[in-house]
Amino acid sequence: MTTPRVRFAPSPTGYLHVGGARTALFNWLHARQTGGTFILRMEDTDAARNTKESRETIFRGLRWLGLAPDEGPEEGGDLGPYSQSERGEIYAAAVADLRARGVVYPCFCTRERLAELRARQEAAKERYGYDRCCLGLDADEVTRKIDAGEAHTLRLRVPEGETVIDDLVRGEVKVAHADVEDIILVRADGAPVYNFVVVIDDHHMGVSCVLRGEDHLTNTFKQVILFKALGFDVPLYGHLPLILGPKGQGKLSKRKHPEAALEHYIDRGFHPEAVVNWLALIGWSLDDKTTILSRDELVQHFSLGRISKSGARLDLDKLEHLSGHYIREMDPAALADALVPFLAKAGHIAEDPNSQQRATVEHLAAAYRERLVAFSDVVAEAVWAFQPVTDYEGKASKNLVEKPTIPALLRDYADALPDPLPDPEAHEAHARAFVEERGMGFGQLVHPLRAAWTGRPGGPPLFDCAAILGRKEAHARLLQAATWSEENLPES
Repeated sequence: MTTPRVRFAPSPTGYLHVGGARTALFNWLHARQTGGTFILRMEDTDAARNTKESRETIFRGLRWLGLAPDEGPEEGGDLGPYSQSERGEIYAAAVADLRARGVVYPCFCTRERLAELRARQEAAKERYGYDRCCLGLDADEVTRKIDAGEAHTLRLRVPEGETVIDDLVRGEVKVAHADVEDIILVRADGAPVYNFVVVIDDHHMGVSCVLRGEDHLTNTFKQVILFKALGFDVPLYGHLPLILGPKGQGKLSKRKHPEAALEHYIDRGFHPEAVVNWLALIGWSLDDKTTILSRDELVQHFSLGRISKSGARLDLDKLEHLSGHYIREMDPAALADALVPFLAKAGHIAEDPNSQQRATVEHLAAAYRERLVAFSDVVAEAVWAFQPVTDYEGKASKNLVEKPTIPALLRDYADALPDPLPDPEAHEAHARAFVEERGMGFGQLVHPLRAAWTGRPGGPPLFDCAAILGRKEAHARLLQAATWSEENLPES
């Protein structure tokens, strides 16, 4: 038995949709589990809407997810080209073959005539479909119209009967051919249509299993009819459930939901392995309880039989939970590497940070590892580490004016600040000794210290914050906060 050949075939007309990313992942998982081949094919016949930027977005998204194709436009392969725009000669040969076998016919009906036909059928509450007006034209009339340059399409005559698909996800689905109008294969401008070129490509590339969204089901019926008309083997099909919006109401939409774009998650800085884990759970599950699955575990356990038939909601809370988990599993050096691009984009550090900036980022990684759900969160969370404190937020300001002794306390601690600063654990021991000598509670010191150093009432471990600032800046902020406290103490 040959191993499966599966494909992901996006159109480069916009960003990579989350639904497309999930389709790519399910195909990749199926190929990896079965020892099969994962093909990337660009369906770029719509020259008016295709863009190089969209094409690069698809490549970048698949690389970010770690879904490397075995064959594709960048990888090459024996059965390319892997972009439809480069396969015109292959399609022309297929059209010539169909003409020679007499299973297609020219249709000279104008758009206006087809619109009138549809209006009549709707008014009469009849089933809409082409009425085969041009099927009965005799050969001489067809020749005369073509010689006169009359615009025409090419249609495939759909035979009587029905098409039955044993869908790998949905089970048996079928359509009566009476409900399928004769299929246009070539437009009046000579361009082959989507359903036709997809069949040619799948055949020539040896695709044996097609996994894609259920919104393609009507296309699948037409494509199976075409496969049979061309005398090709029909691949297996599995149609994945729709992805619903975050609130579960309606299909995830490019127009309504910014979360529909994979770029949203890349820019936000979610851990890519968390996104892979999350995408796998949108319409598939291992069981009723397991949510954290590594890439290797997904490959091991993925099965088409556990794909749901029902639409699956885009659960953003689950993604945040998963991403936080994967970030907590990172070692500080790797996390620091992941934080650098986001801090550089915000202008806090250089794209290629110097040794001092790198040390700061590594301190931040250690301090925030337990708190982040996305790498970009560090930009807002740790702005205090790169910019002077110009305001004390909410409770932080109250912590600086709670008692009239706070200005003196901050100045005293500034005088007692170790030089150089020890590691955070030793610094905490120093601070505890400081308050013990004065008969104070530890909280009476740490709350004003945090306000002074970060301008905030909460955050990562306090003495990590001092290490991130360095002694000179930590000392200066203590004196600044003491002055602010003195100036803002309530009148007694």
